[in-house]
Amino acid sequence: MMTKLSIEDLTDYTFLSNPKFSTDGEHVCFSHHEINEDENEYVSTLWILNTDTKEIYKLTNSGKDTDFVWLNEEEILFTSGRDMGVEEDKDDEEEKEETKFFKIKITGGEAEHLFTIDKKVGGLEKSESGIFASVWEKVEEKDEEENEEGDDEDQLKEGEDYYELDEIPFWSNEEGFSNKKRVHLYELDLEEEEIGLLVGGHKNVTNFDVKDGKICLVVNEYEDMMEAENYLYEFDLSSDELEKLTDEVLRIDRARYVDDDIVFEATDMERMGINTNREFYVYRRGEDEYEQLTDMDRSFGNSLLTDVRYGGGELVRVEGNDYYFLITEGYSVGLHKFNIEDGVEAVIEKQGSIDSFDVHDGEFIYVGLREQRPQELYLYDGEEKRLTDFNEMDLELSEPEYFEVDSDGRQIDAWVMRPVDYEEGVEYPTILEIHGCPKCVYGTVHFHQMQVLVNEGYAVVFSNPSGSSGQGDAFADITGEYGMRDYEDIMNVMDEALERYDFIDEDRLGVTGGSYGGFMTNWVIGHTDRFKAAVSFRSISNWISKFATTDIGYYFVDDQIRADPWEDVEKLWDHSPMKYADQVDTPTMLITSREDYRCWEAEAIQMFTSLKYHGVDSKLVLFEGEDHNLARQGRPKQRIKRLEEMLDWFDEYLQASKE
Repeated sequence: MMTKLSIEDLTDYTFLSNPKFSTDGEHVCFSHHEINEDENEYVSTLWILNTDTKEIYKLTNSGKDTDFVWLNEEEILFTSGRDMGVEEDKDDEEEKEETKFFKIKITGGEAEHLFTIDKKVGGLEKSESGIFASVWEKVEEKDEEENEEGDDEDQLKEGEDYYELDEIPFWSNEEGFSNKKRVHLYELDLEEEEIGLLVGGHKNVTNFDVKDGKICLVVNEYEDMMEAENYLYEFDLSSDELEKLTDEVLRIDRARYVDDDIVFEATDMERMGINTNREFYVYRRGEDEYEQLTDMDRSFGNSLLTDVRYGGGELVRVEGNDYYFLITEGYSVGLHKFNIEDGVEAVIEKQGSIDSFDVHDGEFIYVGLREQRPQELYLYDGEEKRLTDFNEMDLELSEPEYFEVDSDGRQIDAWVMRPVDYEEGVEYPTILEIHGCPKCVYGTVHFHQMQVLVNEGYAVVFSNPSGSSGQGDAFADITGEYGMRDYEDIMNVMDEALERYDFIDEDRLGVTGGSYGGFMTNWVIGHTDRFKAAVSFRSISNWISKFATTDIGYYFVDDQIRADPWEDVEKLWDHSPMKYADQVDTPTMLITSREDYRCWEAEAIQMFTSLKYHGVDSKLVLFEGEDHNLARQGRPKQRIKRLEEMLDWFDEYLQASKE
């Protein structure tokens, strides 16, 4: 007999990421992540798949093994946070900026420590030209000034005791204070056991590719203020010369060498600002010119939301003259290929998600989400084959039921999930879930938070309203209209759900969402009293303060709301949920993280204070040491506590017996 899924079952999930074929295609290495609840951390190891026998085995055991590249058919270079058998103070160890490099053979044996670099190295890439990496570091390293008396213990240290800020953005959600920090490009020398700087200074390298002694880079260079646009460069390894290739105002995401040219994804930001769908461009190296090749109006990348992912992985690969990439279409993520001569063609289209992938001789290995099964490893050679069963679940789950809503001529994808103990004729309290971004989507993949709710006696309704990804720019464009057309769609979804499904108790409705979904939750409670409880995660309440405080806020707000505090402060205030706090009756809990610099804690604090000021039953929960990714990649105990707080709040206001 199956048992009910619980909040604590979060600790039983396995998360997979970053699959990479060996140079001969006979093996795949991938990252495997589990939760260690006792240590309140994630255990990350490397695993190997034999593509012939389909045998899978664990390669490393330290639990802190992260980025890697194949050195050859049998050896892997990887970075790790494993200790070296030396007693170190734990607090001091956590503050060290260092990267330890190891080498291991896939045929067995212990990992060999090669050397340690006093920098945080990531984004390893290997080509015939060498091994390259990204490093997040200060633009200019300052020499430590010694105390004239020879005792510098009493000196204040920048970054520990104080911060000097003279540019925007000055902090970053996952990195903390980022003033004068950039991502620089380095080359790794295994023989000399060192890394050498290739591109540094004020240049911020967001993406790169290497071929035949050349490196194409996506770079934004700034002092004082980072702009939304960036540029394509090329670095010559033989001459150490860096050349700027584009001059048009574009927002470039990724660039790859394809044959003799450089293919890159970019948007001119004209249709709907920074969220405008990207298109393919090509820089023709022989002609020293570039042009836009497509006008697809499709959502590049993976914008399908779930809370059962951990780790990263490649979203783009090139093999031969084909550029393989992911597209979010409707409410699924599929694999496509682009060829300069033939355009775009679908390769794998199936309901669900491909999270990261690699390709070798036309075969694809990928981490996927299918139906209600969390992440597994899949192989595609003309048909899809699941290779792992890490997330085999003997738990009660609810399947999303699709329904379509006509909202003023717009067709909205929507779903309802029945409680797992559903009985005909019984009415159930129901939670309306609103997704974040806003240019993301909900789909039919496994979502732990929603499964928790349906296992606790709630029905769940969710949808992809205006602003969502997967249906083109016209549908996604809510610039200047946040809280307008999107709110209308969401309310129409709720109305349709009530009309279709008699098991939804309209007197016991709750609403919740995170990030943009938190903004919408705050907005909803100020515009209707139909919901009897609300839980707002990592939200936005005041566009005026968000403009000046968050890591992307200063240009995001102007770009998306179409106003700044000097030209049209009234518009910012009109779109701010805080303005309508005096109209709220809904008991509301606000949950956020102290180090969330995307939707800074001040947003939740302002809304909480405003609700309390107007006599609304409300509560504020702040998580120390967590950021914007608490719900997805936060420490396990904090993730569990977040869900417990949400559930307790809804239980208090929605589960009471009807009078």
